[in-house]
Amino acid sequence: MKGLSQILAVYVSFMRCVPLVIIMFFIYYAVPTFIAFYRFEHGLAVAPAVGNRNILYPIIAMGLSESAFASEVFRSGLGAVSHDQMEASKSVGMTVVQSYFRVIFPQAIVVAVPNLGGLFVGLVKSSTLAYYASVVEITGMAYTLASPSYQFLEAFFVIAVLYEVLSFLFSRIFLLIERSVGKYKTGVVLK
Repeated sequence: MKGLSQILAVYVSFMRCVPLVIIMFFIYYAVPTFIAFYRFEHGLAVAPAVGNRNILYPIIAMGLSESAFASEVFRSGLGAVSHDQMEASKSVGMTVVQSYFRVIFPQAIVVAVPNLGGLFVGLVKSSTLAYYASVVEITGMAYTLASPSYQFLEAFFVIAVLYEVLSFLFSRIFLLIERSVGKYKTGVVLK
């Protein structure tokens, strides 16, 4: 288990230090090359996959990158819960699993939700990088629509407002979630 912990620590450290655009480029260019090489080595057809799967590469890249940040959020949330809580729950007859699900996790979620909200808003803003993987998202569409008339300023102003509205809405949603899980600040969840 200690070896797995060290491997995951390297993974988290690496993913947190490398910019998302680099991870996206690596996945966009390297993964298809590795797949084609594997298929070639095993005598399978090397023809490209049918359909446009470019959207998968940014999703995989953002998932790998954000999972490293999210793991740190959950780690800090679990670290914020006092070890006395586990001892107290065991003293009233709870099993370890019950202690985690009824006492530890609910309190850790209270600490983690605000940071998860920030990560999610950052992920929405990072979605503009999908343009580099040939995915036409909001920024790419604005660029395409503004190109014939050279009205880039207006187009990018509109998407800036759109991202501001999206960020505001998601911030409010996470604020509501934070308030709803706030009842777990004190400890035991009775069912």
